[in-house]
Amino acid sequence: MNKKSIQLILFLLGFGIFMFSRRSELVPTFGCAIIISPIFILRFLRTQKRHALILTFIGFLLSLNIALFGLFNIGSGFGTLAVNLIRNSLLAVLFFIPYMLDSLIYQRIKLPGTIKTLVFPTLVTAILFLSSLVGPFDGDVAKDIYSQGPLFFQQIASLFGLWGFVFMFSWVASFVNYLWENHFQRKTVAPAFAAIIGAFLILSGFGLFKLATSPDQNQNTVKVASAVLIPHDGKSVSMMDIFNNKQASPFENVMSRIEDMTKQASRNAVQIISFQEYAIIVTEEDREKLLKEIQRIARENKIYLNLAYSYFSKNEKGRNMNVLVSPEGVILIHYAKRFLLGFGEFGETRVFKKGPEVIQTAVTPYGVVGVSTCRDMSFPSYIRQAGQKRVDLMLGPSYDFPKSVSPSYYLRAIENGFSFVRSTYNGISYAIDYQGHVLTTMDSEQSKDGMMVADVPIKGIRTFYSRWGDWFGWACVLGALICVIYSFARKRL
Repeated sequence: MNKKSIQLILFLLGFGIFMFSRRSELVPTFGCAIIISPIFILRFLRTQKRHALILTFIGFLLSLNIALFGLFNIGSGFGTLAVNLIRNSLLAVLFFIPYMLDSLIYQRIKLPGTIKTLVFPTLVTAILFLSSLVGPFDGDVAKDIYSQGPLFFQQIASLFGLWGFVFMFSWVASFVNYLWENHFQRKTVAPAFAAIIGAFLILSGFGLFKLATSPDQNQNTVKVASAVLIPHDGKSVSMMDIFNNKQASPFENVMSRIEDMTKQASRNAVQIISFQEYAIIVTEEDREKLLKEIQRIARENKIYLNLAYSYFSKNEKGRNMNVLVSPEGVILIHYAKRFLLGFGEFGETRVFKKGPEVIQTAVTPYGVVGVSTCRDMSFPSYIRQAGQKRVDLMLGPSYDFPKSVSPSYYLRAIENGFSFVRSTYNGISYAIDYQGHVLTTMDSEQSKDGMMVADVPIKGIRTFYSRWGDWFGWACVLGALICVIYSFARKRL
């Protein structure tokens, strides 16, 4: 087989498998794809003699635009095409950058092979971490493809956050390429083999120990209900229609449903009930009326009531709000969503203004309770505030767009040591404990009454990540800078 044929096979394998690494409307998703595909992409890039960078970028551009075609359906045919094309192309740039840097510096670095295998994972982790701080994507854009493995391995999130997964699985691609480059000679590759296997064993051992020594979560629990207002006709209201029409909900009808579901929960000995994002939409003039009704319902049913509502304003932008009311009818938390979905005059940012960058909490008999709203949970450094404030239970109402097909953002619970209840319209509601055990789930399209109840631990734990934050991400940024400076300084010398 000639070199051109080998290069073509590497290209097709790398980017063909990469298409299966992300959620798609066209192809299935396989978790191991993000571990396998970089092996072939990296091999292609390092052995391709002509136009390697441009071909690699084209590979990312094609694979992402094919796999993610039409994922974000905003109603308009042209609008959907444009939004998805722009988003997917920017995503292609993001994933291409570490490969580009590897191409520019890898061959210039003259270090022992074991250390050299760390260059590529350091670059990947640094770029994805920096993109989480500022940029057009969610802060954990890599979460769905990198945060994998059995529950004991996922405990590394409590040490390194998401970035431990990115580094370890990128290291696999770099290590296999090192074997390939050295023709799998046992003596040459033995130190690198021992290093990567040792790292995986140590991290797995940590996770097993953490799970085995954690407090018994069944001793002290609180009964929490997740409530979703299921559409009577079975069809979810379009998020785009909410923003474009700025139409308030039928107040009496929706409040009646909220009250009925709260009464049902109270009768079943539920202590906390949390409703979905956009449970009710009101005008600015009706806000006080709404809050008084919520306070009355909580007081009469002797229950902690968490309701996410939004309001439109005639003269300025409104807000997407999240309120927690005590059984005495006292407003404990009144939080404005920080990370809105959209940009400029598109999406939430068209009609709402963002809230302050502060996670609000309340001390209750069931531990410290915090609230967030939907996309807020996508930003690890932001949600880390909850870990610093020792939140035991996080309530996160959501409207998923596109519809979620599995629990989202559960990694924040492991990172920060709190349990998490996510009440989701147009997707999967779930309750999860601070170790990542999924306690129960509910699909909004399958549920008849929209009510999910779970016994949730009332006490969280302190984690290394909640104390020290994204130290590993910053360490990779520093490491990447050192690699770049070293490679170019060495060339001059």
